Amino acid sequence: MGGGALFAGGVLGPAGTPAQAATTITASLSIARAAPPGPGLVNVRVLVKVPMNLYDANGYLDNGARIELRFYGEDPVSDNLILGPITYVRSAVGLSATEEGIRLLTQWREVPGSRLNEDDGLLDGVTDEVYVRARFVDGDGVAIQARPDVVTGIF
Repeated sequence: MGGGALFAGGVLGPAGTPAQAATTITASLSIARAAPPGPGLVNVRVLVKVPMNLYDANGYLDNGARIELRFYGEDPVSDNLILGPITYVRSAVGLSATEEGIRLLTQWREVPGSRLNEDDGLLDGVTDEVYVRARFVDGDGVAIQARPDVVTGIF
């Protein structure tokens, strides 16, 4: 074979780093009354992070990965789905590949008493208990999910 070296191995990313599998996901939810000029409205903000390098983050998004959000009302017997699934793919506003991984930041305003008003006041007064379940699904359908703490208030 004359002095040449043989190479046997898997596919490598930039600078010879191995591809990273998505194994962790974090999510946060905040729901708060909007300050003027939007009095009476409710600000909703969700931040989801799937840590990995930029190369792999772009690879996942280019190959069909998505983030799904489902909002639930927490109740003593069963948690009811109140909004979702909302699906974010490569072209969605707020979904990006960064040096820290895949990141979704989505924000909007709700009218009080609409979609996030999960309790009618019969069981526990007028307090609503809302949480989001964030799922990262890769192009092969493998999923990981996160559920941050419940946010309580009058929504």
